[in-house]
Amino acid sequence: MDRMRTFFRPASAGLFLFLVTAPLPLAAEMVGHGGIVNTLTVSPDGRRVISGSWDYTVRLWDLATQKELAVLNEHRASVNGVAFLPGGQQVISASWDSTLILWNLADASIVRTFKGHANNVSSVALTRDGKTAASGGWDRTVRVWDVATGREIHKLEGHQANVMAVAFLPDGKLLSGSYDQSLKLWDVEKGQEIAHLTGHNNSINSIAVSADGKRALSASTDSTVRVWDLSARSEIGVLEGHVGFVTTVALSPDGKFALSGGGDRAVRLWDIEAGKEIKAFIGHKRPVWSVAFTPDGKRALSGGHDEVIKVWDIESGNEVVR
Repeated sequence: MDRMRTFFRPASAGLFLFLVTAPLPLAAEMVGHGGIVNTLTVSPDGRRVISGSWDYTVRLWDLATQKELAVLNEHRASVNGVAFLPGGQQVISASWDSTLILWNLADASIVRTFKGHANNVSSVALTRDGKTAASGGWDRTVRVWDVATGREIHKLEGHQANVMAVAFLPDGKLLSGSYDQSLKLWDVEKGQEIAHLTGHNNSINSIAVSADGKRALSASTDSTVRVWDLSARSEIGVLEGHVGFVTTVALSPDGKFALSGGGDRAVRLWDIEAGKEIKAFIGHKRPVWSVAFTPDGKRALSGGHDEVIKVWDIESGNEVVR
């Protein structure tokens, strides 16, 4: 029997309501979530996957077997952001219940809860050493946290609408993207805005920063992915090909390629330097909400409104099903 899903997706132009019927997946992919797979990431060693969903859960998966290993079920609303700490033994999640939770994966226990946002928390990011976290929220703020204590270090204000995405640069600076159609670059130590980047003409839903911190990508409801030079603080490219909104973007470990997904149900692979689409991975039956590369850059993962996580071979373009 089909399962009915009703969800709301705000954008700068207003509030959109979608009523859809999500059929049960037919293939033995990563199946278990009972709602949109809103966020996912791969562990530093490439062996495990963590995902978050509108079903309120965080789920841990074995990538090789595509089997579910654990369900972390303490959030009281949709989980919108997840990140592994260095070592891969702990993860942090962000939720519409206005909190972040730090989890110990060995026993699926809560280490601590981070409270401070006055509304939905849409995203979370960590510094490379895992000592500092940042979160973006619908209270229009970016908050910076001490992971070891749960203490809020800064509340960064300046966005004029929901903050949907955050990402740290290697030097500790922070980038945020918002429904106000802009990106902001922050000096975290000083708690100050240092750059304001504009170019999109609709909501920014997702951002990614290259490993060297020189470039950033942003995905938008305006159907584009934009490429930014963070040193020059300017737009240097536009990746066009999606039909409809783009919900998610990720950069390959070497910074040469990007993945994006959106309302057209396609996962698209891009050559960033050439500004061209290389191929599209087709298989999701509903919009794509999350994408990620494996650490070796050989595979892509995507999570969808169809409640499944798919694994793709980058070179062949084929889905990897166990």
